[in-house]
Amino acid sequence: MEKSLRSLGGLPVLCAGRRIGRVAQASLSDDLRRLEGLWVDAGLCGSRFIGAEAIEVLGEVSVTVDAPGQRRRMREKALFRRVITTGGARLGAVVDAAVDAMTFQVAGLIVSTGYWGDLVRGRLMIRHFAASPEGEVIADLHAGEEEHNEERHD
Repeated sequence: MEKSLRSLGGLPVLCAGRRIGRVAQASLSDDLRRLEGLWVDAGLCGSRFIGAEAIEVLGEVSVTVDAPGQRRRMREKALFRRVITTGGARLGAVVDAAVDAMTFQVAGLIVSTGYWGDLVRGRLMIRHFAASPEGEVIADLHAGEEEHNEERHD
Protein backbone atom coordinates (compact mmCIF):
# COMPACT_ATOMS: atom_id res chain seq x y z
CA MET A 1 0.00 0.00 0.00
CA GLU A 2 1.32 3.42 -0.96
CA LYS A 3 0.97 6.54 1.17
CA SER A 4 1.28 10.10 -0.03
CA LEU A 5 3.71 12.21 2.00
CA ARG A 6 1.19 15.04 2.03
CA SER A 7 -1.43 12.74 3.56
CA LEU A 8 0.91 12.15 6.52
CA GLY A 9 0.98 15.84 7.44
CA GLY A 10 -1.01 16.54 10.61
CA LEU A 11 -1.47 12.89 11.62
CA PRO A 12 -1.01 12.20 15.35
CA VAL A 13 2.15 10.32 16.31
CA LEU A 14 1.81 7.65 19.01
CA CYS A 15 4.65 6.18 21.08
CA ALA A 16 3.91 3.50 23.70
CA GLY A 17 0.18 4.28 23.48
CA ARG A 18 0.70 7.99 24.17
CA ARG A 19 0.37 10.86 21.72
CA ILE A 20 3.68 12.72 21.39
CA GLY A 21 2.73 15.19 18.65
CA ARG A 22 1.69 15.56 15.03
CA VAL A 23 3.58 14.96 11.79
CA ALA A 24 4.89 18.29 10.55
CA GLN A 25 6.93 17.10 7.58
CA ALA A 26 8.33 13.96 6.01
CA SER A 27 11.99 13.81 5.03
CA LEU A 28 13.34 11.91 2.03
CA SER A 29 16.92 10.84 1.33
CA ASP A 30 19.01 13.02 -1.01
CA ASP A 31 18.47 10.58 -3.90
CA LEU A 32 14.67 10.63 -3.28
CA ARG A 33 14.56 6.83 -3.04
CA ARG A 34 13.52 6.27 0.59
CA LEU A 35 11.83 7.90 3.56
CA GLU A 36 14.49 9.07 6.03
CA GLY A 37 12.05 9.91 8.78
CA LEU A 38 9.39 12.26 10.08
CA TRP A 39 9.55 15.65 11.70
CA VAL A 40 7.08 15.81 14.57
CA ASP A 41 5.71 18.98 16.14
CA ALA A 42 5.62 18.07 19.84
CA GLY A 43 4.20 21.40 21.10
CA LEU A 44 6.17 22.83 24.01
CA CYS A 45 8.72 20.01 23.66
CA GLY A 46 9.78 21.43 20.29
CA SER A 47 10.22 19.61 17.02
CA ARG A 48 11.59 16.08 16.99
CA PHE A 49 13.05 13.95 14.25
CA ILE A 50 12.03 10.30 14.21
CA GLY A 51 14.12 8.15 11.88
CA ALA A 52 12.52 5.58 9.58
CA GLU A 53 13.99 2.74 11.67
CA ALA A 54 11.81 3.86 14.62
CA ILE A 55 8.56 4.04 12.60
CA GLU A 56 6.36 0.99 13.12
CA VAL A 57 3.17 1.82 11.20
CA LEU A 58 2.16 4.54 8.75
CA GLY A 59 -1.55 4.20 9.35
CA GLU A 60 -4.62 5.89 7.92
CA VAL A 61 -5.40 7.89 11.07
CA SER A 62 -2.10 7.88 12.99
CA VAL A 63 1.58 7.02 12.88
CA THR A 64 2.96 4.59 15.47
CA VAL A 65 6.62 4.77 16.49
CA ASP A 66 8.73 2.87 19.01
CA ALA A 67 10.93 5.81 20.07
CA PRO A 68 10.06 9.48 20.74
CA GLY A 69 12.87 10.72 18.49
CA GLN A 70 15.54 13.33 18.97
CA ARG A 71 14.86 16.95 19.66
CA ARG A 72 16.22 18.95 16.73
CA ARG A 73 15.53 22.09 14.82
CA MET A 74 13.64 21.27 11.65
CA ARG A 75 15.83 21.79 8.63
CA GLU A 76 14.62 23.09 5.36
CA LYS A 77 14.82 20.23 2.90
CA ALA A 78 12.27 21.01 0.27
CA LEU A 79 10.70 18.26 -1.79
CA PHE A 80 9.94 20.85 -4.43
CA ARG A 81 12.47 20.19 -7.22
CA ARG A 82 12.48 20.86 -10.93
CA VAL A 83 11.83 17.82 -13.15
CA ILE A 84 13.30 17.40 -16.61
CA THR A 85 12.96 14.53 -19.07
CA THR A 86 15.89 12.43 -20.31
CA GLY A 87 15.78 14.56 -23.46
CA GLY A 88 16.29 17.75 -21.43
CA ALA A 89 12.77 19.15 -21.73
CA ARG A 90 11.32 20.79 -18.63
CA LEU A 91 8.42 18.72 -17.29
CA GLY A 92 7.35 20.46 -14.09
CA ALA A 93 8.07 20.27 -10.36
CA VAL A 94 7.89 17.57 -7.70
CA VAL A 95 5.06 18.38 -5.26
CA ASP A 96 4.59 15.05 -3.47
CA ALA A 97 5.83 11.48 -3.28
CA ALA A 98 4.18 8.07 -2.90
CA VAL A 99 5.91 5.89 -0.29
CA ASP A 100 5.40 2.17 0.28
CA ALA A 101 3.93 1.92 3.80
CA MET A 102 5.81 -1.31 4.59
CA THR A 103 9.32 -0.73 3.21
CA PHE A 104 9.39 3.11 3.26
CA GLN A 105 10.79 3.09 -0.29
CA VAL A 106 9.61 5.82 -2.66
CA ALA A 107 7.32 4.23 -5.23
CA GLY A 108 6.96 7.37 -7.33
CA LEU A 109 7.10 11.13 -7.43
CA ILE A 110 4.03 13.24 -8.07
CA VAL A 111 4.80 16.04 -10.51
CA SER A 112 2.84 19.20 -11.22
CA THR A 113 3.08 20.41 -14.81
CA GLY A 114 1.60 23.80 -13.97
CA TYR A 115 -1.80 25.14 -13.06
CA TRP A 116 -3.49 24.48 -16.41
CA GLY A 117 -1.75 21.15 -16.96
CA ASP A 118 -2.89 19.93 -13.54
CA LEU A 119 -6.42 21.14 -14.21
CA VAL A 120 -6.72 19.54 -17.65
CA ARG A 121 -4.64 16.34 -17.36
CA GLY A 122 -4.02 16.00 -13.64
CA ARG A 123 -0.67 15.52 -11.95
CA LEU A 124 1.84 12.97 -13.24
CA MET A 125 3.15 9.97 -11.31
CA ILE A 126 6.80 9.41 -12.23
CA ARG A 127 8.05 5.96 -11.21
CA HIS A 128 11.38 5.92 -13.09
CA PHE A 129 13.62 8.81 -12.09
CA ALA A 130 17.05 9.83 -10.86
CA ALA A 131 18.07 12.80 -8.72
CA SER A 132 21.01 14.79 -10.08
CA PRO A 133 23.65 16.36 -7.80
CA GLU A 134 22.41 19.82 -8.87
CA GLY A 135 19.03 19.08 -7.30
CA GLU A 136 17.06 18.36 -10.45
CA VAL A 137 15.06 15.21 -11.02
CA ILE A 138 15.53 13.42 -14.34
CA ALA A 139 12.41 11.49 -15.33
CA ASP A 140 12.44 8.57 -17.75
CA LEU A 141 8.98 8.70 -19.27
CA HIS A 142 9.61 5.86 -21.73
CA ALA A 143 10.65 3.23 -19.15
CA GLY A 144 7.06 2.67 -18.04
CA GLU A 145 5.84 2.35 -21.62
CA GLU A 146 8.40 -0.36 -22.40
CA GLU A 147 7.36 -2.44 -19.39
CA HIS A 148 3.68 -1.99 -20.29
CA ASN A 149 4.33 -3.07 -23.90
CA GLU A 150 6.28 -6.16 -22.75
CA GLU A 151 3.40 -7.23 -20.52
CA ARG A 152 0.89 -6.70 -23.31
CA HIS A 153 2.88 -8.63 -25.93
CA ASP A 154 3.78 -11.62 -23.74
